[in-house]
Amino acid sequence: MKLEKLSSIALYSCIGIGVVCFALFFLVDYNNMDFDGVHVSPALTDLILILMYALFVITAGLTIWSLVRGATINSGNNGPSPTGIKGGKVTLCTWGTVIVALIIGLIAGLGESDYTTVSGKTTAGSMVTVVDMWLWTIYILAVVAIIAVVVSMSGYLTKSATPKE
Repeated sequence: MKLEKLSSIALYSCIGIGVVCFALFFLVDYNNMDFDGVHVSPALTDLILILMYALFVITAGLTIWSLVRGATINSGNNGPSPTGIKGGKVTLCTWGTVIVALIIGLIAGLGESDYTTVSGKTTAGSMVTVVDMWLWTIYILAVVAIIAVVVSMSGYLTKSATPKE
């Protein structure tokens, strides 16, 4: 089976599982009132949490696998790139963007106060800051990824790397 077909099957499977889980979350006993009669406590919250943990583990595993695979396959290979951009520049730009997004997220989340839930559980302000940092980082990287996909789909980089006759 070709790698592209396997990749497509994996992508569509993840999307399908996500859609089914979120549909079940919103459709099955969503308006289940909490113990105080004011707050909603959906019945399938654990399903969404398990889905998110599973996606995180899968993403982390695939990231590590692709880093190792890319380092072993491309070591010493300076062949032509379809875009004309060297792989080292792409790597540097990627890591730089992640680090900048983390710093912006940390600065945006500094100074958060402790958070106390209705049931009386208290979360330290430092953990609220960390959660906010990761949320900001996710938002920034999602926007950068969308821009990268649009630029890639436009074919601009490939056209600019093609030698003129």
